[in-house]
Amino acid sequence: MILKDLKIIDIIQDGRGVARTDAKTVFVENAIYGETLDAEIIAEKKNFLEARKIKTNIKSKFERKPPCPYFYECGGCSIMDINYDTQIKLKKNLIKNAIKKSTHLEIEDIEIIESPEFAYRNKIHLQVDKDGGLNYLKKYSDEKVKINNCLIASDYIGQNLGQIEEISKEINGKFDGVITEISIRTNNKDILLNLYGTYDKDCQKYIKKNWQNSKFHINLIDRRKAYAINGNGKLDFKIKDKTFKISADDFYQVNQYQIENLYGVAREFLGENQKLLDLYCGSATSSMSINDDHIVGIEINKNAIKDAKENAKRNGLKDYKFIAKNAKFIDSKFIKENKIDAITVDPPRAGLDKEVVKTIANAGIDKIVYISCNPQTLARDIKRFMDRGYELKKLKAVDMFPQTMHVETIALIQKM
Repeated sequence: MILKDLKIIDIIQDGRGVARTDAKTVFVENAIYGETLDAEIIAEKKNFLEARKIKTNIKSKFERKPPCPYFYECGGCSIMDINYDTQIKLKKNLIKNAIKKSTHLEIEDIEIIESPEFAYRNKIHLQVDKDGGLNYLKKYSDEKVKINNCLIASDYIGQNLGQIEEISKEINGKFDGVITEISIRTNNKDILLNLYGTYDKDCQKYIKKNWQNSKFHINLIDRRKAYAINGNGKLDFKIKDKTFKISADDFYQVNQYQIENLYGVAREFLGENQKLLDLYCGSATSSMSINDDHIVGIEINKNAIKDAKENAKRNGLKDYKFIAKNAKFIDSKFIKENKIDAITVDPPRAGLDKEVVKTIANAGIDKIVYISCNPQTLARDIKRFMDRGYELKKLKAVDMFPQTMHVETIALIQKM
């Protein structure tokens, strides 16, 4: 069935356009915000339709020619075909609509700190084909798109991408497509490669022999185990006056221009002289950027906790404790025994477990600084806190992901 003359009035987080018929909302693949189009229905759900654009009838005034030659196939970027001012407007709408839907709060406007549009990512994750070629995935598909460059990746990554592909091609040529994925991370001085696959002893020995003197730091990641081929398998990063060691699987914010802005907003919301509990603390880059000392960190990744302790020593902290546990480990007794004044959380996209919200509220914590990469789960959790006597005091966003509909939001949630 064909739907004619649909007006695209918004973009959702996965990049699909939003239109409305008299009966249902329609989510349209490959649509551009502001255009009028015809679309073919590909799925009918109870409350909405899914469709694919087949023809543009009226072009969007916000449209631009995407500078990336892979854009129309590659799923790495979803809104490079609209101008950056409009991207910011759409992200504001995304956050405001999520907050309104969950909490019924009307937010007139939200400040978003803008980013350079390109060359901002210090890390990219690529698919590797059997021949060792580097790829992203196609939009709405598991098919691969061969790339020779990525405009949103750091220039330093781009300058070295050809040499990196030479490594993956040689290994996959000899060991029958052993590498399936690769992540590339840089501090703009060094590059850390994580090569994901299944490696027998002969393969490990071959890679060690041939690349132990590589200019790249190389880790083999096999069933979540990491083997350092050369170097120590880690990189050093600097955030303002602090330095951090980041290992193979440690979380680190990807936008090299916006990290200080993101943590600067969180630091402003938190205030000074706080004993801080940081849930999902990772290797403590966020904890130590937001609070100079007096930190208790909880993180399920044991290797990240090891790095957090080393980072604390590196940066001269005197009062810290880092514990390798699930966030649900904490309870009111733990919070009181550790004399916690405030809590920061930066959870995965799924947000906070409702039991964690309950624990924080029952402990009477006055202030929560919530960093979120998902406006929908942030809004849901704000509502959960509101139901337990809290209010949303401040909200600000940082555009960490230009050319996509993803955005980081920082919320200050305070006891009423």
